[in-house]
Amino acid sequence: MSSQNENQEVRSPVRFKAFGWLMQRITGVGLLLFLGLHFWLQHMPNGFLATAEEYNSILRELGSTGQEFADAIAEGALKEALPGEHVITYSKVLERLQTPLWKMIDVMLLFLALSHGMLGVSRSLGDYMHNERLRKIAVAAGWTVSVLLAWQGTMAVMSVGMN
Repeated sequence: MSSQNENQEVRSPVRFKAFGWLMQRITGVGLLLFLGLHFWLQHMPNGFLATAEEYNSILRELGSTGQEFADAIAEGALKEALPGEHVITYSKVLERLQTPLWKMIDVMLLFLALSHGMLGVSRSLGDYMHNERLRKIAVAAGWTVSVLLAWQGTMAVMSVGMN
């Protein structure tokens, strides 16, 4: 009977490590998918980017609000968009984040990145920290920070568009 309990104790950490390994692969694939969506959103003309005309009118409006902006435009620190160029602007980001689909994409990207990163950190700590108690404290602290960052990021994304 005691050999069965010993086998159970030996298998449990192995299963936990295998689960962590599998989850890191799953979050990695999800991260690739959501990063692809993110880059498509940020760099392809898809309705969520400002046209050159919209961006240049924003620059002209900024230039008329104060000398600091006018100087930045004159010095080339703020450049006009080229014809046909699509630009990320604050108003377009707000417009995008008011769409529930893009909120979900941004939140999933956040969760996948934090999970994938912490799974990797946990695995690295297991390789290099030989004091089990300190390793558990470090991993718990990392997951706590990750959960807090996930909460803060989710609240920031979800609050866009709410009055």
